Amino acid sequence: MKPFPSRRTVLGSLAAGTLAGLSPAAWSQASAFPSKPIKIIMPWAAGGGGDVLVRAMIPALSQRLGQAVVVENRPGAIGTIGSLAAARSPADGYTLVYGAADSHSIAPHILKQAPYDAKKDFVAVAPIGFTPLALVVHASHPAKNFAEFLQLAKAAREPLTFGSWGLGSSGQITMEALKQVAGINLLHVPYNGTAPLIQAQLANQINCSILPIPVAAGHVQSGSVRMLVITARERLPGYTQIPIMKELGIAIDMGPWLGFLAPAGTPPDIVAKLNSAFEAVMGEEQVKDTMNKMSMVADRMSPQAYQTFYNNEFDRWGAYIRSANVKLE
Repeated sequence: MKPFPSRRTVLGSLAAGTLAGLSPAAWSQASAFPSKPIKIIMPWAAGGGGDVLVRAMIPALSQRLGQAVVVENRPGAIGTIGSLAAARSPADGYTLVYGAADSHSIAPHILKQAPYDAKKDFVAVAPIGFTPLALVVHASHPAKNFAEFLQLAKAAREPLTFGSWGLGSSGQITMEALKQVAGINLLHVPYNGTAPLIQAQLANQINCSILPIPVAAGHVQSGSVRMLVITARERLPGYTQIPIMKELGIAIDMGPWLGFLAPAGTPPDIVAKLNSAFEAVMGEEQVKDTMNKMSMVADRMSPQAYQTFYNNEFDRWGAYIRSANVKLE
């Protein structure tokens, strides 16, 4: 058995920066973290799906980290106002941001002047998962399934219209991807949010719409609209009768992603500690119930895997956006 190192040896290792591969300052910072409250910037309005989910996570997260965790809503400009505030915060783990495809994979590509570099200004901390979307038509629509819809779209002399909850939204870009992958022509009709979008669909003012599943669910159950297909990796509980796109040869297998990010330069050990805490919280029954009600699909990854995923998503959405030439002034 090897003898325990002496105090002098340990201190010497610290001075040389060899203990666990960290400098003494970084080792001390990581071991003490967190020593004060943590702030999560929510770059969307209070009461939205992401806001509700994050607040459901707060009690267990605070208990897990041993410090208060607070949510600060800073909405506006496709989530870029709050995200920019996070990017400019100290890279010490005490300020995080709720990131989403709209704010970090889409907005930097479609805005004339992106307020931040999504790859360089943030580090991926922990995923939440993704929000599957549903392609919906009015109950009177002649297409009874997704295959028939594609046939109609290909045969139509004039492009079929599709509605989304906003120009440059993840809903629009998902449909732009469908146009490219399926080789169909659709005309985008943007609305200011999901409420006016679903009202337009109920009034049969558009041929189809792309919607978060919870927004469409009640109207599907009432028979007012028909759900044709879902963007997910596998059929969803409660919607097992609805096919997913890849079953029909369309390589779109997920909706917009959701997760937590930190300012670039946040120490890896602190990121790892936060990732572990978020992963544990994702297993809490209250959090799982909230996600199920919102038809969100959970994902768990290490910080390294999540960083790779985050970078790849930026590139994937960007390719669709450039091909469709989607721009916001």
